[in-house]
Amino acid sequence: MFLLISSAWANHFIDALIPICIVVVLPVLIVWLVLRSRQHEVDRKAEIMLKALDNGAEINPDLFRPASKKTAKDKLMGWLTAACVTALTGLITGAVSISVLWQAGQFEKEPGLTLFLLSISGILLAVGIAFFIVYFVGRKVYAKELSASE
Repeated sequence: MFLLISSAWANHFIDALIPICIVVVLPVLIVWLVLRSRQHEVDRKAEIMLKALDNGAEINPDLFRPASKKTAKDKLMGWLTAACVTALTGLITGAVSISVLWQAGQFEKEPGLTLFLLSISGILLAVGIAFFIVYFVGRKVYAKELSASE
């Protein structure tokens, strides 16, 4: 009897442990690895800088400053892409959820489900609109840089 109860408990525990590992442990591990690689890069640059100081060489102070690889045009295109993807995803999920619930007859029967699906699509649409606003404001802010790059 105890063996059956503990076996069932172990199965439930393992079933609950897998999503926790995917949702919690995996992102933490990825962030830790990225931060560790950046710290290793800074340590390597510091070691090179100390050896250069010992030898009396000229030191470039820009060695520790991260170089911005994205231009103003790249940033704007990223915001425009994010705006299009999130706004279209919000519109499509809203339209599909309304049509599916309407045809299944669940639109009035399940108000909680309807509210949940429409709120998800509304949030995506609002984020898309926010990215559109950032894009258009960014075009005005980066106008000088954009005209200089062209």
